[in-house]
This record gives sequence, C-alpha cells and structure tokens, in this order.
Amino acid sequence: MMKTLLKQFIKSGIMLFLCFYMTGAYAQRIAVTGKVTDEQGITLPGVGVKLEGTTTHTTVTDGNGNYSFTNLPADSYSLSFTYIGFAKTMQQLTVRDGENSVINVSLKEESNTLNEVVVVGYGTQKKVNLTGSISTVNAEDIENRPVTSSSQALQGVQGLYVNQAGGQPGRDNATIRVRGIGTLNNNNPLVLVDGIEYALSDVNPNDIETISVLKDAASAAIYGNRAANGVVLVTTKSGKQGRSKIDYNTYIGSQQVTYLPNLITNSVQYMELKNKALANESRLPEYSQTAIDEFKTGADASIYPNTNWFDHVYKDALIQQHNLRLSGGSEKNTYSLSMGYLDQDGVLIGSDAKKYSLRLNIKSSLTEKLSVGANLSGFYNDFNEGVDGTDRLTHMILRALPIHSAYLPDGRYGSTFLVTPGHNVFRNPIAIATEGDNNTKSQNYLANVFLEYKLPFDIRYKINGAINKDDALASRFVPDVFVYNPKTGVQQSRVAFLNPRSAQRINTSSTDLTFFNTLNWEDTLAEKHNITALVGFSREAFNDSDFIAYREGFASNDLTEIDAGSINPRVSGTSTRSTLMSYFGRLNYVLNNRYLFEANLRYDGSSRFAKDNRWGFFPSVSAGWRMSEEPFMQNIKWLDNLKLRASWGQLGNQQIGLFRYVNTINLGQDYSFGKDIASGAAVLASNDPNITWETTTISNLGIDADIFAGKLNFTGDVFIKRTDDILRAVRLPSQVGSLNGPIQNIGSVENRGYELGLSYRDQINKFKYNVGFSLTKIRNEVVELNRQTIFNGRFITQEGSPIEAYYIYEAEGIFQSLEEVKNHAFQTNNTAPGDIKYKDVDGNNIINGDDRQIRGGTIPEYTYSMNFGFNYSGFDIGGFFQGVQNIDTYPAEHPAFPFYNGAGATKTWLTNSWTPENMSAGLPRVTTSVGTPNYSNSTFWLKDASYLRLKNLQLGYTFPKEWINRAKIDQVRVFVNAQNLLTFSKMKDFDPEKDITKGTYYEYPSTKMFTAGLNFTF
Repeated sequence: MMKTLLKQFIKSGIMLFLCFYMTGAYAQRIAVTGKVTDEQGITLPGVGVKLEGTTTHTTVTDGNGNYSFTNLPADSYSLSFTYIGFAKTMQQLTVRDGENSVINVSLKEESNTLNEVVVVGYGTQKKVNLTGSISTVNAEDIENRPVTSSSQALQGVQGLYVNQAGGQPGRDNATIRVRGIGTLNNNNPLVLVDGIEYALSDVNPNDIETISVLKDAASAAIYGNRAANGVVLVTTKSGKQGRSKIDYNTYIGSQQVTYLPNLITNSVQYMELKNKALANESRLPEYSQTAIDEFKTGADASIYPNTNWFDHVYKDALIQQHNLRLSGGSEKNTYSLSMGYLDQDGVLIGSDAKKYSLRLNIKSSLTEKLSVGANLSGFYNDFNEGVDGTDRLTHMILRALPIHSAYLPDGRYGSTFLVTPGHNVFRNPIAIATEGDNNTKSQNYLANVFLEYKLPFDIRYKINGAINKDDALASRFVPDVFVYNPKTGVQQSRVAFLNPRSAQRINTSSTDLTFFNTLNWEDTLAEKHNITALVGFSREAFNDSDFIAYREGFASNDLTEIDAGSINPRVSGTSTRSTLMSYFGRLNYVLNNRYLFEANLRYDGSSRFAKDNRWGFFPSVSAGWRMSEEPFMQNIKWLDNLKLRASWGQLGNQQIGLFRYVNTINLGQDYSFGKDIASGAAVLASNDPNITWETTTISNLGIDADIFAGKLNFTGDVFIKRTDDILRAVRLPSQVGSLNGPIQNIGSVENRGYELGLSYRDQINKFKYNVGFSLTKIRNEVVELNRQTIFNGRFITQEGSPIEAYYIYEAEGIFQSLEEVKNHAFQTNNTAPGDIKYKDVDGNNIINGDDRQIRGGTIPEYTYSMNFGFNYSGFDIGGFFQGVQNIDTYPAEHPAFPFYNGAGATKTWLTNSWTPENMSAGLPRVTTSVGTPNYSNSTFWLKDASYLRLKNLQLGYTFPKEWINRAKIDQVRVFVNAQNLLTFSKMKDFDPEKDITKGTYYEYPSTKMFTAGLNFTF
C-alpha cells in the first residue's frame, strides 16, 4: 500500500513538474517586436531600446529600424527608446501569456539641447552644466560642403576669425584667431585631435564628429601651457553598437576664380598710357609712335598681340572627393574604418593636389572593468606648383604685359620685339608655371592607444600614449627655358627663374611623443551633490629635423636627379628637440542641479626656458547659476533654461625659438685668415636668461537661454583677455655693433569684446526650418611695450594702439591747380596738379615722416555669420553667410599702382585718372610708381576689406525609404552645392578675404566651387 502511494506521489510530482515546465516554456516563447521611425516615417537604425528595470534586456534597432525581445515572461514593462537628436520615448506594455506584442514607435526630433554632451579637456560634460565659454561644430554642420581643409569648417564659429586666403590645392592658408590677437608671437590656437596635438589640415573633414573651441580660461586652463590662443578639440567618428554600416559620400565639381584685376590687355592702350605717365613726369616716351602705329595695323597676333595673360594661366578646374566608411559594433566592441580621397586641380596652371586619408578607431571592453582602444590615422598629400613658388608666379603674372606674346606659331615661348625697360629679361608666366618641377609629398602617421580601467569607488584610470610622425620631401628642378623674338624667331633670353638650372631636395621630419594619464571620479551624494574630479600628468617631446641638398651644372633639362649635377653642391641640415611636462586637475561641483562650480589647475614645465623660470602655474575658476531651476521660476512654462556664467583664469604661451635663454654660437661665420678662408663661429644675438612664460588672463561673463521648448536659443559673453610678459626681441644700442637684441618679457596686449549667438528652429507639419546668427566684437590694444615702438614698413605697434595698425599719411584729396600746390605744405619738388595732397599734421609746412598717423587696422572689429535651413518632404536647402567688418588692407605694389617697376596697369587708369579735362576723377594723374609722391603710404590707398560672403548654399533631396528598402539601402541623398557663391564688398578688383598684412596681391586667388554629389548608407 505504501509502495503504491509512493509511486503515485512520484508520478504526480513528475506530472506537476512537467506541467509547470511546459507552462513556463510556453510563457518564455512570448516576444515583443516593432519598428522605430521618425515623424516622417523614415526608419531609424541604431536606436537604443531597453526594458527599464532590467540589465539584460537591451538592444538596438537594425538597419531597417526593427527590434525584438524574446522569451519574456508575462509581466508589465516600461520600454524606453533613446536616439541622439530625438526625445527619449517611453512606452508601457503588458505581456500576457500566449500573446506576442508589436510596439511601433515614432520618435520626435528633439530641439531641446539641454542634454547635449560637449567635448571638453580630457572628457565630456553636459552642455547644461558648462560654466566656460565653448563653441561647437557638429558633423552635420559641414556635411557635404566642398571643404578641402578642416580649418574651413571653423568659419562662422562664434568668437573665431578664420581668414581663408587663397584656394591653392595642397596648402591650407587659413589664419585662425580665437578672440583676437593677444601676442606679438605665434597666435595660432592649440589643436588636439582625439586628445593629441595634430595639424588640423591633416584631418579629413568627413571624419569629424564634433569640434569644440575652448575660448575662455575656465574651459582652456586644463591645457594651460599652450592654451593662451584658444584650444580646438576635434573628435573623430567612432563606431556605434548595431549592425555594420557602410557610408559612401562623394562629390564632383568645378572651381572658378573669384576675383581678378581688370588689367589693360590692349597693347596700344597700354603703350599710350605708359607714354602719358612718363610725359607727366617730364620724361621721354618709352614707345615710339611708329611702334604704336605698327601695333594698330599689324595683323599677326603672335607679333602684335593683345595678350590677356589671365586667359592663359587661369582656368576652370575639376575637383572630386570620395569618402568610404565602415562602422559598427557589438555591446563590447566598436569600430570605424574610413578612407578618403581628394583630387583637386588648381585654377592656376601647373598647380594640383591629391590627398589620401585613412583612419581606424576601435574600442573593446575586455572585461566589465577594463577597456582598450586605438585611434590610428594616416594622411598623404601630393601637390605641385610652379618651380619658383606660387607667390613669385602670381607676381610675374601681374607683371606680364599685353605686348608680350604667349607663344610663337611653332609653340615656342614668345616675347616681344620692342624694347621694354623693366622687362629686359621677360619672365613668361606660362613657362614659370609649367616648366621644371616643384613637387611636395608629405605624409603623417598618428598612433594613439589608450587603456581605461575602473578602480574601486567608481574611479576610472585612463592612460594614453601617442606617436605623431610627419615627413615631407620637397623636390625641385629648375630648367633652362628660353623666350624668342616673335618677329625674327631669334632666341632672346633665358626665362629668369630664381635659380640657374639646378636640382634641390628638402627633407623635413618631425616626431612628437605624447603620454598622459588621468584619474576621474564622479558621484552623486544625497541626490543633490554631483561631484566630478580629474587629476592627471602629461609629458610631450617634440623632435624636428631637416636636410637640404642642392646642385647645379646639369647637362640638359631631362637629367633631374641631384647626382646628375656637377657644380656648386650645397648641403645643410639640423635637428632640434623640446619637451613639456605638466600636472593638471579639475573639480566640478553641481548643487541641486542649479548651482555650478568648477576649478582647474595646471602646472607646466617647458624646456624653452631656463631652469629657474621653467615652471608656470595656470589656474581658473568658474561658476554658473541655472536660474530656471529655481522654485520661483517653475511657473514660467516657456522658459526651459536660463543660466548665468562667470569665469576667471590664466593661460600660458611659450611659442618662441629654442634656447633663447642662452647665447648660442652660430657656425658658418667664416673669415679671412691671410689668403685663406677659415671656418668660424660667433655669437650673433644676445639672449636673456630671465625670460619666462607669457601669461594670458581672461575674465568672462556669460548667459545662456533656451525657451519655447528649446526652439529659441541665445548665448552671450562679455570678456577681457589680457596677455602680460609678452616675449619680444628688443633693440640694442648701435654701440654694441651688429649683435641682435635678446628676447625679453616686455609687453602687454588687451582684447575686450563680446559675443552674441541666436538661433531658432521649429516645425510646421512636415515643414522644418532653422535660422541662426552670431556676432563677435573685439577691440585690440597694446597696453604696454616698455616704451618701445615697433615699425614694420607701413605698420606700427605702439602703446595705446592695436597691433600692426597702419602708420601712414592722411590724404586730403587731389591738388586741382598749381596755386593750390604752392599754398600747401611742401611735399616734393615735382608735386603738381593732379597729385595727392597730404595733411600737414605737425604744422611745420613740410610733409615728412612726422606727419604720419595711425589709421585703420589689420584686425577685424566685427566677425559675424548667418545660417538658414529648410526641409520639406525629403527636400532640403541650407545656406551659410560669413563676414567681417572694420578691417583694412593696403595695396603695396602693382597692379594697384600703375607701371610699378615696368609692370602694367588696371583699366580704371584709362578713364578715372586726373587730367585738366577730368578734374573730378577718383585717381590722381597717371605716373609711374617712382615719378611722383602719389604712391607714398597714405589713406588714399587704404582699402576697406570688410565683406559678407555666401560661403555655402546647398540643395538636397533624400529618397523615400520605400524607394530604396528593397535594395537594402538605408539612405540615399543627392545634392548640389555652391561655395563662395556671392561676395558683398567695397573691393572690386581683388578678393577681400586675403592675407591682410602681406601688403601685395601676389597670392593664389580664392575660388568659387560648384559641386554635385550623393550619399549612400548601406
């Protein structure tokens, strides 16, 4: 009986177990699936989906926006959906036995930027908690623009002046200034790519995820030793969790010259005007009437040309770019591999460039506590230019005359049969541009590896090590090329290159080693005290070298290697090394999510200073008050965020030459010893062992506001930026001899200004739009210069004035009569009616150097930008304007001044120069550049270089998902783009966006670009 009952009990237990097992198994087969889209129905891949309250049930949507959870027990859940740029969405669901659930979600694009994360020094912070002044650029801001260099992506950024002078392929000539010019030395900002110093021009713009510009001491002091001129932090794209993606972006287009001067291209007009200019100087004519008449009647265009040299040397040029990126990852591993190719022909013949880039970013979580990663990149640039360089080539183009033939009928280079003073050796620009070889190949390799380990108490330890290797080889071969008389065919002369037939190789190399490690801790105490602390140590070493080889005596233009030369060999080379060592720390404290405090400390040592002055201490403090979080403001529904900021701090600058604290001995100072030349060495400059860091102190007050659900954003800053102990070479008394003066800490410069930024974005049904505006005003002043005045041509730097202001005569108009000349202060013996009249400032009745005054400046007072964007049913259009105001430039030579050293003139001199019959003309009487005082440095020639430029205009169309889903394509977008399309400026013959202090127009012209392209995402 007991045995039977036992069997029944066991049997029942087994059946009950199986029943529960089957019931549980059935419940575990329940699934939740769905699709995530935006408000237009476009699927969103990579959306994070999580069952709240669990740690195991998380996933991301696939390329079609689908997600799924399986084996869920019956229960009630909160399902969250998170995606960058969209508001977090919660969905409640109840899982019942036997019922699978389908939850489709439409995410709403988030205009509220409060939760944005901003890259800061050695980490990130929520934008809402920032107390420093930081401007940001995101990938979408530069997407699809024909940006050939990453520095162009910074144009229009609040607080920055970016001057992109010229459009030469392979050379990034951008000048970047953060909140003005603060020193008489190097004013370039510190650029860090993924935390490592790196050239911005070597970053493929397509690889950029974000750019943060640290403008005040509160944000930049963590990089104290080189942060005085601002810090640019570039973060490159990394992989995201989810299935692998392939992005392919490409464009192709054409480039055109923006501005060219309107030169006289009619030979008869040129010769007659030149003779008129000489007659006004009481000099004999240069061209006989017989020669002029011969040109009037001559039919052979190669003998009697009217050469427009611009038509020969400038042309529309092709540009194309291709970028391929593979990215993806799992919960523990992410990767991003990108490759880029830019092929850019130059608008100036003989110039072109090809750029190749490769970047791999990987990160792996080996354990719950340990993760490792690497950012590896390679960059290769191959560009060509004229054998004498671009500046001299553009100089020769502007000096070429219409009377010179470009070619003879048989293809040989032409000249002229006329005698042309100033052109005894004709420098045919086509030959200078295309003959010979001037090629530069540069390559860069960066290996940045890091390890992060989670210590007890949530302390994260991170160690970084990087090698940044740059190499360049410049190869040049100067040929023998001749020009020929177009009338006789006889060889006239060799084209006057800067060197005889020769070959040269210049090899430069640099290796920068960076090591830094940090400890980072963050925690929230009692739900209202948020504390973040960072301490770190870094060491950097910079190694540079160069080697130059040169030789002449080549048998022909076909033998171009150094070994083929036979005479005048020259060899030189050197190497340098410098180091930096730093200790740094940061403390952030947030109370009740509304009171913000931050302190930064940096202690730096530099090998550029003597032992006793090597170390500098650079602190900063800042605070913020989120007024909008106060209880008394909670009823203001339209106000999302209102924050006040204040900061103070100090930064350092050590950008001077090496070993300027000791009297160095220079080799190569040979001297005569009897009849022989003996090798010698000498001290050429006195140096000061007491020099130390320049120190920049920045005070900043700021306000940030977000209203109407984040649709309207405003930011404003007022700042004072003062640099003390500026390092500058001083003059020694003449009694010392020819010894150069030492560098000393002698001056102070102050920049005062404000920044304003305003943006608005909204959506009406399917129509989305956004507009934005930013403005920066800066007043620059030299506060102290140890009672010195620095003269540099037409520029002056002195106390109470801006750096490099113009020091010139003030023009009062044009003399209209001989009586007016006699009654005015004496200028020169040959001053005559039609000449420029200068103001007698000191009243001594003589115009001399004492009458010069400070007028105009080279630093813009205002920089501003405007942008707009519209999107409807897949179509989008966007534009970006950028401008500067209150900045001046000065045309130093031709073609602004007629017949300068034998050169030509612009057509305005034909119709708008003073004559007794044209006394209301805008220009003085025509003379050569040395014939009258008209071309003394004066306000008459000072040009307003202010401009407003439509930097970019883009129209695009994104294909609907239903068109491309069958092809397994996530996104297809086509677009057309115009760069530098419109320019509004008082300058008409020359591009206002130029090298302001250069003083000449011998530079590669800026270009307009018209491109069309497409983007694929697989």
